[in-house]
Amino acid sequence: MTPRRTLLVAERDVPVSERGQYLAALRETQLRCDAVGVHFWVFEHEHDHSRFLEFAEAKDATKLDALHLDTVRATRWHSVELS
Repeated sequence: MTPRRTLLVAERDVPVSERGQYLAALRETQLRCDAVGVHFWVFEHEHDHSRFLEFAEAKDATKLDALHLDTVRATRWHSVELS
């Protein structure tokens, strides 16, 4: 059996006045994730530009732990073996 991948999902509401700071912080987060082999994506709501979804995915959940990306609104999901 292969190790289960872990996906961390967080939804954020960011005031328009804080958008620049938020995106700058995300760039830093992306660099930290890249450095340890964690995939990181951010999506913005189609119509409400103050809503974002953040995804961090790793083969090893301890890498996510070390990055301290968990927040009150973050949830963890684990891959399911289909074969």
